[in-house]
Amino acid sequence: MDSTNATPAIDRLAHNSAAVRLWFLQNGLQLNADKLEVVLLGTPAQLRSAANVTTVDVAGSTLPVASKLKSLGLTIVPTCVWTVTRETLQRPATSTLALCATRALRHVRRLLTDDVAQTVTCSIVASRLDYCNALWSGAPAATFD
Repeated sequence: MDSTNATPAIDRLAHNSAAVRLWFLQNGLQLNADKLEVVLLGTPAQLRSAANVTTVDVAGSTLPVASKLKSLGLTIVPTCVWTVTRETLQRPATSTLALCATRALRHVRRLLTDDVAQTVTCSIVASRLDYCNALWSGAPAATFD
């Protein structure tokens, strides 16, 4: 986005997202506008040039521009700073480790060899322990609430 004029970038977003929506429709898929959120990300100069933008057309729907976005337990603000709480990181791990590994395997355990059961259990546990690792690995301590 040009820091002096946000309009062309906003227009490109509307055009490209309409093309994505059309592709979805042609392939028997549909975007759920109720689940779409918009946040403008950029440098302070870019954000100042877009300060008057309060709505954006995305995939045929007019959406309000949010002041922050929450996704996968992360809160992202327009200057691309994000924070994550320890509770957010602990919740997926504890709930999945305690529930998923025991409940899911309980029903099929008798059908699995010990090696397969161990592999499935380790996959479930490892995926939850690695939750958002690529996003918060190496982040400064100030990132965590």
